[in-house]
Amino acid sequence: MTEASSRTQQVDIVTDMPALSTDDLRAICGLSPDQVQAYVAEGIVVPVGVGPDQWRFSQLSVITIRRAYRLERDLGLNLAGVALALELMDEVDSLKRRLARYEQEY
Repeated sequence: MTEASSRTQQVDIVTDMPALSTDDLRAICGLSPDQVQAYVAEGIVVPVGVGPDQWRFSQLSVITIRRAYRLERDLGLNLAGVALALELMDEVDSLKRRLARYEQEY
């Protein structure tokens, strides 16, 4: 048996179910309350619920915030720039998927 075949594969499933509280999100991402509110105000993440005490975030929000933070840190973008960059990156990903489907058909 090879090393690769003897290893157990772990698969993490990321969902868009809003299960994380604001405190959970802050702990996972290392954010202050003001940072969470700024990301929400800019539309970078969209919680379910009314007000920070009732907000719930999905696991996808964690991924989005981590991407947003890297854009801020590495490229020096402000939050408006981060929101635009994330939107454009999502559009590029969508177009790549459409192109791949088109190429498979023809």
